[in-house]
Amino acid sequence: MLAASLLALPLGACGGGAESGRGAALGESTRAPDSRPLELALRRPNGAWIHLGDLRGKPVLLFLFATWDGVSQAALRPTNRFARAHGDEVHVIGVAAQPDAPQLLDPYERALQPLFPMAYDPARDVHRGASVLGELEAVPLYVMIDARGFEVDRHVGFPNTSTLENLLRRALRRGGVREDAPTRPLLGGD
Repeated sequence: MLAASLLALPLGACGGGAESGRGAALGESTRAPDSRPLELALRRPNGAWIHLGDLRGKPVLLFLFATWDGVSQAALRPTNRFARAHGDEVHVIGVAAQPDAPQLLDPYERALQPLFPMAYDPARDVHRGASVLGELEAVPLYVMIDARGFEVDRHVGFPNTSTLENLLRRALRRGGVREDAPTRPLLGGD
């Protein structure tokens, strides 16, 4: 039993499986439904702020990662592809879920040049599981939030080809998309 548990831990971070809501298989994540829209203030390395509440009207995909994690770094490629293909439908934000994010995120972002903004939680609650996102089972972790600000689903680990599209499809089915939704790119600005 212990050997099986130890084997499942690294496999959980490597992806596979389906999205959340149906148990605890690899790739899945479970969390109780929210009673209120998620509010979270994130800080960019350049000092600019991203407030989830300001992004209502379009779904938001949070890509929670760690700069030191190889699977997180590998997951940048499919996340970039998704951001390029669906950037007009969804906001994609990378969130460094680690205590030393303020020091490491800027060089990480400069080196890897993602197509979406990267930020961190200045209160340092995200990586401790004390934020509105709750406990983080592993990184990378994808959290899809609908246009009204409610969490739709999660995926733990490396996403396969259809994972992120399926998350977006579920968020769009939930509705709430506004034609006047914020469209300015999150890169830069304050």
